[in-house]
Amino acid sequence: MPVNDTRLLCLCTLLLTIIASINSSADACTTAVISGKATADGRPLLWKNRDAPARHNEVALLTEGPLRAIAVVNAGSRRSAWMGMNEAGFCIENSLSTDLRQPGKKTGFNNGTLIKRALQTCRTVADFKLLLEETNQTGRRTDANFGVIDAQGGAALFETGPTSFTMFDANDPAVAPHGYIVRSNFATTAHDFPANPTPEQLGKIYSAERYSQACSRLDLQKDKGITVDYLIRNLTRDLSQETGTPHPGTVNGSAAPLPATIATKNTISRTTTVSAAVFHGVKPGEDPRLATMWTILGNPSFSLAVPSWVDVQTIAEPLTDENGAALGEIAITLRDWNKTDDGNSISTQCLPGIWSDLWPVEDKILTLTSRFQQARKEHGYSVGAITRFHQKMADLAMTAMQQELREMKQAAISLPAPPPPTFAPVKKTIVIP
Repeated sequence: MPVNDTRLLCLCTLLLTIIASINSSADACTTAVISGKATADGRPLLWKNRDAPARHNEVALLTEGPLRAIAVVNAGSRRSAWMGMNEAGFCIENSLSTDLRQPGKKTGFNNGTLIKRALQTCRTVADFKLLLEETNQTGRRTDANFGVIDAQGGAALFETGPTSFTMFDANDPAVAPHGYIVRSNFATTAHDFPANPTPEQLGKIYSAERYSQACSRLDLQKDKGITVDYLIRNLTRDLSQETGTPHPGTVNGSAAPLPATIATKNTISRTTTVSAAVFHGVKPGEDPRLATMWTILGNPSFSLAVPSWVDVQTIAEPLTDENGAALGEIAITLRDWNKTDDGNSISTQCLPGIWSDLWPVEDKILTLTSRFQQARKEHGYSVGAITRFHQKMADLAMTAMQQELREMKQAAISLPAPPPPTFAPVKKTIVIP
């Protein structure tokens, strides 16, 4: 992107106000479980935007359990997983729901360790339900909505407390009339809501806006069939007003200039979003290893999606590092440079240029991956070939992100130095003995 006056002005202001702030409502994930009945290709989908205090994330291979798995984890930690899939085609994610907590000290799995155990041991939605039934007896430290899909066509959401859970089947028309279930940070069972509450029923409950925005974006696509591309571009990066109307100039908004700033307290893509994932499952009878985890490290509005598979021999270097994967760290820097002073809003002057650079690269990655997956189905590929393709896609994303970072740094270097400070004249001489 060319260095222009707008970008210079943007950086002149924002480089002076980089704030590594932590929002009090950082745990603000938004998710959806989508049955193959609602998708364009008949394969189930699973999506999560992760908002958390742990802003440094990476992709990790989990190989110590019965089932090989791949997951998004806090950088440098393998104790927990926050979204992932295994070699059986089982995929899982969660959103925090503190209204499921119970008084008293609890022991057992917490949200992240339960996800890791499920990835290591569960092949189907039914297996995960059995795991919850077994741990109902011993107790857990869980307070979350867990979304899961499998290679048999299963797609369900489990509102899960320490000693009980409620299952919502996305394949059941009575539960999910459109074939999908959305959740943010509330559990319907904790408030006696229906399985798919309306905005009016939710009232002022925390995270109602993000839930409603996600439902609205999916509703717009349901007649055409929901796709991976749509979730990555239109759900992970949704920037809507509190009323639910997308801000003009954003991915779902009208073709009009962006507002000067966008407050992200009630948007899906937030200043506290640390990663996102979209899982593309398989149809019954297909090789479960074809299931794909699309990972966006960092805030999705400043980053790119990269595909991963359980078969890869190693995770591509831009996606893994114990101090935070490089691709995600660049996204963190870009986001921080574009925060407002309070850290709760985004200054939008740089966004059109960033998006015009990054989105075409992501479109290329999506197209190349679609062709690669079709060739895998028809001819099969070795794990070496899968690993090399995964690395190539990560390198494409990393090259684009590095270029974006260089251009913003160059713009900062090109800024004129500020004038020296001026001081009022000294009117009295002070003698120091």
